[in-house]
Amino acid sequence: MNCETELAGEYCHHCGQHHRQYIRSIFAVVGDLFGEIGHWDSRFYRTMVGLFFRPGFLSLEFSRGRHASYVPPLRLYFFVSLVAFLVLSMTFRFEVQAPTDPEQVITEVNQAVKDGVAGNANAEAAIQGLDVSQLRLDLPWLDEQDQQTLRERIAYLSKNPSLLVKKLVSLAPQMMLLMLPFWALYLKLMYLFNHRYYLEHLTVALHTHAFLLLSLMILSVLDWSSDTLTAWLQNPLPEQTINWLETLLLVWMGTYMLFTQKLYYQQGWALTWVKFVVCSIGYSLLLSVAFIIMIIVGIMTA
Repeated sequence: MNCETELAGEYCHHCGQHHRQYIRSIFAVVGDLFGEIGHWDSRFYRTMVGLFFRPGFLSLEFSRGRHASYVPPLRLYFFVSLVAFLVLSMTFRFEVQAPTDPEQVITEVNQAVKDGVAGNANAEAAIQGLDVSQLRLDLPWLDEQDQQTLRERIAYLSKNPSLLVKKLVSLAPQMMLLMLPFWALYLKLMYLFNHRYYLEHLTVALHTHAFLLLSLMILSVLDWSSDTLTAWLQNPLPEQTINWLETLLLVWMGTYMLFTQKLYYQQGWALTWVKFVVCSIGYSLLLSVAFIIMIIVGIMTA
């Protein structure tokens, strides 16, 4: 052992080292690695079933002190985030194309940055249909030297737009992680008189974001499979089936978030609906701000 004390059990009673042989088959080492990352045992499967099919269940179990049967929230989030963003980066398709109406696209993106709101259409235009060389970002908190640096970065990225996309994909996990404490604080304010600690709201945020990332990963795989199967089988039926599954999953995502608030916070349906709408608006604004910050950081660091 580590301290050369005679072993009397699975762990050394003197230094605490586990009696495990590390010089062994590579397959056993890889198995242990998966076990350490995601608790690759019955707890992992039990956790994933609860995460995807039972809204609010894991957060309630954690609040009740039932920790041993499930993967901890933070470890679960990191594992799902790692796999989800890996899959998303592999299935994400980017095509550089000229906008049909450049002036309109530039106006929309500049207005989105100015207002602090970026909708899905604007986001798609910013990534796929924008001539970056014509984009002018007027950021009042930057001095003239920083503004000049920003303009130079935009000019450079206009010739290498794929660099910006790759940078945004790499920044997405960090930005999502940074959003979690702010979203938990928002939930704390929304349920200020619910007598729950901030850590409980953070647990809800971790579980719901893990579910959303898992769902987005499945949607991405379904979308990728739709094109692949249709081209391979030359049959429109798989595409129709996959579109139906995508719609069903999108409906389940909204339903899941609603039932999470209802089941975890235990309030009436009328109040839950009101808070769900307010939370949806707040989350959209928070996501928009995060997206704009990610665009700016991406331009400055790509």
